[in-house]
Amino acid sequence: MNSRLLRWVIFGEVAFLFFMGVGVALHPGYVLARHEGGISEYGVHAKTAVLYTLGWAVFAGGNMRAARMCGGRGVRSERVRKLLLFYSAASLLVLMSSYFYSLDAVLKYIHYGFGAVLVVFMSTAAYWFYRQITDVYWARATLWVQVLGSIAALLSIVGVLHVLFCAESISNVGCAILLVKTCSRALDGDVGELPVIAVAH
Repeated sequence: MNSRLLRWVIFGEVAFLFFMGVGVALHPGYVLARHEGGISEYGVHAKTAVLYTLGWAVFAGGNMRAARMCGGRGVRSERVRKLLLFYSAASLLVLMSSYFYSLDAVLKYIHYGFGAVLVVFMSTAAYWFYRQITDVYWARATLWVQVLGSIAALLSIVGVLHVLFCAESISNVGCAILLVKTCSRALDGDVGELPVIAVAH
Protein backbone atom coordinates (compact mmCIF):
# COMPACT_ATOMS: atom_id res chain seq x y z
CA MET A 1 0.00 0.00 0.00
CA ASN A 2 2.83 2.39 0.86
CA SER A 3 4.35 1.96 -2.60
CA ARG A 4 1.14 3.12 -4.28
CA LEU A 5 0.85 6.03 -1.87
CA LEU A 6 4.42 7.02 -2.66
CA ARG A 7 3.92 6.74 -6.42
CA TRP A 8 0.93 9.09 -6.37
CA VAL A 9 2.73 11.64 -4.19
CA ILE A 10 5.75 11.63 -6.50
CA PHE A 11 3.58 11.68 -9.62
CA GLY A 12 1.69 14.77 -8.47
CA GLU A 13 4.84 16.65 -7.49
CA VAL A 14 6.79 15.77 -10.64
CA ALA A 15 3.83 16.69 -12.84
CA PHE A 16 3.48 20.03 -11.05
CA LEU A 17 7.17 20.85 -11.48
CA PHE A 18 7.08 19.74 -15.12
CA PHE A 19 4.10 21.86 -16.17
CA MET A 20 5.31 24.89 -14.24
CA GLY A 21 8.81 24.41 -15.61
CA VAL A 22 7.51 24.41 -19.17
CA GLY A 23 5.55 27.58 -18.40
CA VAL A 24 8.63 29.29 -17.01
CA ALA A 25 10.69 28.17 -20.01
CA LEU A 26 8.11 29.65 -22.38
CA HIS A 27 7.69 32.94 -20.51
CA PRO A 28 10.38 33.45 -17.85
CA GLY A 29 9.65 37.16 -17.62
CA TYR A 30 6.41 36.55 -15.75
CA VAL A 31 8.24 35.46 -12.62
CA LEU A 32 11.97 36.02 -13.09
CA ALA A 33 11.89 39.80 -13.33
CA ARG A 34 13.49 42.26 -10.93
CA HIS A 35 10.27 42.43 -8.92
CA GLU A 36 9.24 38.87 -9.58
CA GLY A 37 5.66 37.73 -9.24
CA GLY A 38 4.44 34.37 -8.02
CA ILE A 39 3.55 31.25 -9.94
CA SER A 40 -0.03 32.56 -10.19
CA GLU A 41 1.14 34.90 -12.95
CA TYR A 42 0.81 31.92 -15.28
CA GLY A 43 -2.87 31.51 -14.46
CA VAL A 44 -3.93 34.89 -15.83
CA HIS A 45 -2.16 34.71 -19.20
CA ALA A 46 -3.83 32.78 -22.00
CA LYS A 47 -0.58 31.26 -23.31
CA THR A 48 0.27 29.59 -20.02
CA ALA A 49 -3.12 29.13 -18.33
CA VAL A 50 -3.52 25.54 -19.56
CA LEU A 51 -0.07 24.52 -18.27
CA TYR A 52 -0.79 26.28 -14.98
CA THR A 53 -4.14 24.55 -14.61
CA LEU A 54 -2.75 21.13 -15.44
CA GLY A 55 0.09 21.58 -12.96
CA TRP A 56 -2.15 22.45 -10.03
CA ALA A 57 -4.94 20.01 -10.97
CA VAL A 58 -2.63 17.02 -11.33
CA PHE A 59 -0.80 18.01 -8.14
CA ALA A 60 -4.03 18.20 -6.14
CA GLY A 61 -5.38 15.05 -7.78
CA GLY A 62 -2.18 13.13 -7.06
CA ASN A 63 -2.30 14.06 -3.38
CA MET A 64 -5.99 13.21 -3.18
CA ARG A 65 -5.36 9.83 -4.77
CA ALA A 66 -2.41 9.27 -2.43
CA ALA A 67 -4.69 9.97 0.54
CA ARG A 68 -6.99 7.18 -0.65
CA MET A 69 -4.01 4.84 -0.91
CA CYS A 70 -3.03 5.61 2.69
CA GLY A 71 -5.07 2.81 4.19
CA GLY A 72 -3.29 2.19 7.48
CA ARG A 73 -5.28 2.31 10.70
CA GLY A 74 -2.58 3.84 12.89
CA VAL A 75 -2.16 7.43 14.04
CA ARG A 76 0.51 8.27 11.47
CA SER A 77 -1.47 6.93 8.53
CA GLU A 78 -4.51 8.89 9.63
CA ARG A 79 -2.43 12.06 9.99
CA VAL A 80 -0.80 11.66 6.58
CA ARG A 81 -4.23 11.05 5.04
CA LYS A 82 -5.61 14.26 6.56
CA LEU A 83 -2.53 16.25 5.55
CA LEU A 84 -2.79 15.09 1.95
CA LEU A 85 -6.50 15.90 1.77
CA PHE A 86 -5.94 19.37 3.21
CA TYR A 87 -3.02 19.87 0.81
CA SER A 88 -5.30 18.99 -2.11
CA ALA A 89 -8.08 21.30 -0.97
CA ALA A 90 -5.74 24.24 -0.34
CA SER A 91 -4.08 23.73 -3.73
CA LEU A 92 -7.43 23.76 -5.52
CA LEU A 93 -8.48 26.95 -3.71
CA VAL A 94 -5.25 28.63 -4.82
CA LEU A 95 -5.87 27.42 -8.37
CA MET A 96 -9.47 28.61 -8.57
CA SER A 97 -8.78 32.00 -6.99
CA SER A 98 -5.81 32.70 -9.25
CA TYR A 99 -7.94 33.09 -12.39
CA PHE A 100 -9.64 36.20 -11.05
CA TYR A 101 -7.23 37.77 -8.58
CA SER A 102 -6.06 40.43 -11.03
CA LEU A 103 -9.60 41.82 -11.53
CA ASP A 104 -9.88 43.83 -8.32
CA ALA A 105 -8.34 44.32 -4.88
CA VAL A 106 -10.80 42.11 -2.99
CA LEU A 107 -10.17 39.10 -5.24
CA LYS A 108 -6.43 39.75 -5.04
CA TYR A 109 -6.45 39.66 -1.24
CA ILE A 110 -8.61 36.52 -1.23
CA HIS A 111 -6.08 34.82 -3.48
CA TYR A 112 -3.17 36.07 -1.39
CA GLY A 113 -4.95 34.75 1.69
CA PHE A 114 -5.30 31.28 0.19
CA GLY A 115 -1.66 31.41 -0.86
CA ALA A 116 -0.55 32.37 2.64
CA VAL A 117 -2.60 29.53 4.15
CA LEU A 118 -0.94 27.08 1.77
CA VAL A 119 2.55 28.37 2.60
CA VAL A 120 1.96 28.16 6.35
CA PHE A 121 0.44 24.71 5.95
CA MET A 122 3.46 23.44 4.03
CA SER A 123 5.83 24.49 6.80
CA THR A 124 3.59 23.05 9.51
CA ALA A 125 3.31 19.79 7.60
CA ALA A 126 7.05 19.80 6.86
CA TYR A 127 7.78 20.02 10.58
CA TRP A 128 5.51 17.06 11.29
CA PHE A 129 7.15 15.04 8.50
CA TYR A 130 10.55 15.91 9.94
CA ARG A 131 9.47 14.63 13.37
CA GLN A 132 8.80 11.24 11.78
CA ILE A 133 12.28 10.97 10.21
CA THR A 134 14.60 12.62 12.73
CA ASP A 135 17.13 9.83 12.19
CA VAL A 136 17.68 10.96 8.57
CA TYR A 137 20.82 13.11 8.61
CA TRP A 138 19.68 15.62 5.98
CA ALA A 139 16.10 16.05 7.22
CA ARG A 140 16.82 18.94 9.62
CA ALA A 141 18.66 20.94 6.93
CA THR A 142 15.80 20.32 4.50
CA LEU A 143 13.29 21.56 7.07
CA TRP A 144 15.28 24.75 7.69
CA VAL A 145 15.53 25.48 3.96
CA GLN A 146 11.80 24.83 3.58
CA VAL A 147 10.90 27.14 6.47
CA LEU A 148 13.18 29.90 5.15
CA GLY A 149 11.48 29.56 1.77
CA SER A 150 8.07 29.90 3.40
CA ILE A 151 9.15 32.96 5.39
CA ALA A 152 10.49 34.60 2.23
CA ALA A 153 7.24 33.77 0.43
CA LEU A 154 5.11 35.33 3.18
CA LEU A 155 7.31 38.44 3.22
CA SER A 156 6.94 38.65 -0.55
CA ILE A 157 3.15 38.35 -0.31
CA VAL A 158 3.03 41.43 1.92
CA GLY A 159 5.52 43.31 -0.26
CA VAL A 160 8.59 43.32 1.99
CA LEU A 161 10.57 41.11 -0.40
CA HIS A 162 10.19 40.45 -4.12
CA VAL A 163 11.28 36.85 -4.49
CA LEU A 164 7.88 35.15 -4.47
CA PHE A 165 8.41 32.62 -7.24
CA CYS A 166 11.77 31.37 -5.96
CA ALA A 167 10.51 31.32 -2.37
CA GLU A 168 7.35 29.39 -3.32
CA SER A 169 9.43 26.87 -5.24
CA ILE A 170 11.82 26.30 -2.33
CA SER A 171 8.94 25.92 0.12
CA ASN A 172 7.11 23.46 -2.14
CA VAL A 173 10.14 21.30 -2.95
CA GLY A 174 11.29 21.20 0.68
CA CYS A 175 7.89 20.03 1.87
CA ALA A 176 7.72 17.48 -0.96
CA ILE A 177 11.10 15.96 -0.09
CA LEU A 178 10.09 15.45 3.55
CA LEU A 179 6.68 14.12 2.54
CA VAL A 180 8.18 11.59 0.14
CA LYS A 181 10.72 10.40 2.69
CA THR A 182 8.03 10.01 5.34
CA CYS A 183 5.76 8.05 2.99
CA SER A 184 8.63 5.78 1.96
CA ARG A 185 8.59 4.25 5.43
CA ALA A 186 6.12 2.01 7.23
CA LEU A 187 3.92 4.73 8.72
CA ASP A 188 2.50 2.78 11.64
CA GLY A 189 5.45 0.59 12.61
CA ASP A 190 6.32 2.50 15.79
CA VAL A 191 3.47 4.90 16.35
CA GLY A 192 4.13 5.49 20.02
CA GLU A 193 7.73 6.60 19.73
CA LEU A 194 7.31 10.05 18.24
CA PRO A 195 4.96 12.86 19.22
CA VAL A 196 2.13 13.69 16.87
CA ILE A 197 0.85 17.22 16.52
CA ALA A 198 -2.54 18.22 15.18
CA VAL A 199 -2.02 19.94 11.85
CA ALA A 200 -5.20 19.51 9.89
CA HIS A 201 -8.69 18.50 10.93
